[in-house]
Amino acid sequence: MRKIKNALILAGGDSTRFWPLEGKVLFDFLGQPIIVHQIKELKKYAEKITVVVHKEYATVIGRLVENLENSGDIQVIVQKEEFDGQAGAIMSSKNHLTGEVIILNANDIFDYSLLLKMTKLPAPKNKIILTGKKQNEYFSGGYFKFDDKHNLVEIVEKPAIDDLPSNMVRLVVDYFSDLSLITKAIESVKTTKDDHYEQAINKILSGTVDRSYHVYEGYWNSLKYPWHVLEMMKSMLEKIEDKKIASSAQISKSASIVGNVIIGENVRVGDYAKIVGPAYVGDNSVVSDYSLIRDSHVGEDCLIGSYSEVARSYIGNRVFLHRNYVGDSVMADKSMMGAGAVTANLRFDGKTIASSYDEVSIDTNRDKLGTIIGARSKIGVNSTIIPGVKIGKDCIVAPGEKVRFDLEDETYLIRSEERRNQSI
Repeated sequence: MRKIKNALILAGGDSTRFWPLEGKVLFDFLGQPIIVHQIKELKKYAEKITVVVHKEYATVIGRLVENLENSGDIQVIVQKEEFDGQAGAIMSSKNHLTGEVIILNANDIFDYSLLLKMTKLPAPKNKIILTGKKQNEYFSGGYFKFDDKHNLVEIVEKPAIDDLPSNMVRLVVDYFSDLSLITKAIESVKTTKDDHYEQAINKILSGTVDRSYHVYEGYWNSLKYPWHVLEMMKSMLEKIEDKKIASSAQISKSASIVGNVIIGENVRVGDYAKIVGPAYVGDNSVVSDYSLIRDSHVGEDCLIGSYSEVARSYIGNRVFLHRNYVGDSVMADKSMMGAGAVTANLRFDGKTIASSYDEVSIDTNRDKLGTIIGARSKIGVNSTIIPGVKIGKDCIVAPGEKVRFDLEDETYLIRSEERRNQSI
């Protein structure tokens, strides 16, 4: 099988829409960050991999790459501050690679066998190949526009919901026979909107370059907003093909492990606890007596206290629970819940749950969504969190509170009043 000369991973975003979570490309699934999962897959299809990163994550990503096999075929580049967005990430790589390239987003996970279609072609010249996926629900992104002969002529970025040019959404799996095709187009385009890369592609499509597109029908998960963690978690858990229990794990004889489950080193599962797959429990975690974990991802060094239930949720590292219900939720590292605190995750009217970003309400398209809790936040005993609410980093929710609205970082909520958390 021929390999594509270069794979360029765009990882320069600052993850602002991912609040209260941090570092999309470093989010762990099955014991590895997304960026590592992606690099390992791309090595099957590309000779050389270049990762353009935000300066905040350059050191940690560099160390991750150094620990991979054949790391000499991988280079990490910091995105230049004078360049913004995807176009800026591409321009930052201009002097570091040449020739054919496949460009991808670092926070996307899909069936990488899609790339086989490109590697089976002889190395073409003056060629662009884009990827689309048919979408029934509205997607806030780029759509393919075709002419009367169904030739691809334009990418329409974020069209109005009642003015869609087609039902084909553009996915960022973009092939260029030479990097200079896109860098020259980027340099020639002027725009004040956040669509520099898309306008550069349209510039190429308006010319004489040979173009084609693939229709992709497999799964596709992208971390844009924090609730997308749950969708990606589901896809990752479905990759577990068997029951894998580390030899150092201690499982009570009365505990029940059902389905495809990974249980890490030194995990302890107590009396009458139950883990229903697909599920993952990371190293050194404790699943205490009478607890239930189902369709969930639990990180390392966690305590799932007695009588807790974790359903369809992502639990980070060093998270502590005690007699809690956590449903369809995300809890970041070092967060905790006191006894009796619960997440509500379903509207009684059956409507999908909304969440907010930048003071705009966004339909998550999920009929079940609990809470998103940032790192190091603490939820007091017997508190209730309303569906879709996000709680920032380093927050404290006093006992018995009902959390109805998002809490900014470092907030202390007591008697329904928001104060500054003075304890950090």
